[in-house]
Amino acid sequence: MNLEEVKGAFDGVKSEVKEAFESAKAENNIAMEAVKADISVLKDEIEKLEAKNNRVKMNQNETKSFNQLLAEGIEKNADNIGKIARGEHKSTSFVMDAKSAGTMTEAVNLTGDIPRQYANQVYALPSRKVHVRSITPIGQLSTGLFTFPKETGGEGNPAPQVQGSSKSQVDFDITMSDAAAQYIAGFTRISRQMLDDVPAMTSFLQARLLEKYLVAEDYQLLSGDGTSPNLQGILGVAASYSGSSAVYVAQIIESCAQVAAANYNVTGILINPTDWAQIMLTQNTNSPYSLPGATVVSPDGTLSIAGIPVYQSTAITAGTFLVGDWAMGAQIMQNQGINIQFSEFDADNFTKNLITVRVEARIAFPIYYPGAFVTGTFGA
Repeated sequence: MNLEEVKGAFDGVKSEVKEAFESAKAENNIAMEAVKADISVLKDEIEKLEAKNNRVKMNQNETKSFNQLLAEGIEKNADNIGKIARGEHKSTSFVMDAKSAGTMTEAVNLTGDIPRQYANQVYALPSRKVHVRSITPIGQLSTGLFTFPKETGGEGNPAPQVQGSSKSQVDFDITMSDAAAQYIAGFTRISRQMLDDVPAMTSFLQARLLEKYLVAEDYQLLSGDGTSPNLQGILGVAASYSGSSAVYVAQIIESCAQVAAANYNVTGILINPTDWAQIMLTQNTNSPYSLPGATVVSPDGTLSIAGIPVYQSTAITAGTFLVGDWAMGAQIMQNQGINIQFSEFDADNFTKNLITVRVEARIAFPIYYPGAFVTGTFGA
């Protein structure tokens, strides 16, 4: 067999294979269409059966009117009612199941709690905007008692020397002053379930306990009486305002001058928001609002008097002002800072699935220079 004959035989076989393949493909498509048609018919039959079954169920559970229920109740209790008519019984009763006649709109009709979705945060009460800590320098303390040497007086001053005579002697009186470190602390208990189920509950507790701590700390730093376990607050040792003005801004300016006259540098003025409003609403004798020239208000409402920032905070009582050299006059000395801890090992927490959350800090508050602060009462 030559090459042409082989090639012809191959083409014949190729043609036959192609025809067989096309035939099989067509038969397969026909079979697939038939299967699809059968599935569609079967699906229709199933849907018809389901619809019929649902109608039967609906008819069985259809809502009945009060009259229908009453008629059924009378029929079921016909014997007892007949006995009353014959005088055999004086009374009778029957239960009429009217449950199917109502609409389940009350929560008492539900089994279990209503499904709920929690907000992604806990909406806490507002926090104090300015704390004493935010305007006071902070240092580290490793023991329970902070001692600092403090100049309390002295004798003699340098003077020109007369040739051949002795130089002037200068003596300093140094006193060791102590500031004891005290704990400011508090705790709360919460169920483990609530801690797990409510989003952001952990961060809420951290933030709110910290705020609660700072409020308690503010009171100690300003108004503590110095008797253990209280700290000594600034207001108890600050110099009293010695001016004569009754105008708010004038009183503050005179207090700043009083601090400066003692060779300190005023870095901040602490007032209550109520008094801040009174300053902002200052009026002259012609009634228009007119702040004194030394007062500057920035676009965000920040107030400064004679270039000194005014801090408004509810930490100080309305009607009282405190002017001072906060950078030099006092310092918070703390051991490890403010600590917030979560623990189940407290009392019977372990058996009750409770968590105790504690906030605490141990701080000392040395007031190096009481004369660096001046306090007074507005309008007095």
